[in-house]
Amino acid sequence: MLKTVGWRLIIVTGAIYGVLYLYERLSWTTKAKEREFKRQYVDHATAKLRLIVDLTSANCSHQVQQELSTTFARLCQLVDESATDLNEEMKNLDRELSMLTKSTDIAKILRNKADLLKVELKQFDDTFLCVKN
Repeated sequence: MLKTVGWRLIIVTGAIYGVLYLYERLSWTTKAKEREFKRQYVDHATAKLRLIVDLTSANCSHQVQQELSTTFARLCQLVDESATDLNEEMKNLDRELSMLTKSTDIAKILRNKADLLKVELKQFDDTFLCVKN
């Protein structure tokens, strides 16, 4: 195997690997560990805060939806009550209008009878009660 690949290539590969290992080992200081921990903590805290925000907004949305539904139901009930009251008032006004119309018709009939009676009385007066000179 040594002759096929070449001992120089194996040594160069080993040297590169060793240098990279040494570089990693030397750069992995306490400061680097602290930086990595802070990055991981920020990632973790960000994820948790996003979950909290999503949960809070979902709860808030649900609560707003509940309030809107309750308010809508209450308004529908008030509209129905108002419509019922207005219908009853319209029926009462229709009854009153009908009574007033009947009263007006009766008053017209009575006025016509009174006018007729007045004319008849005038004729009676002219015929029988007037003193001729």
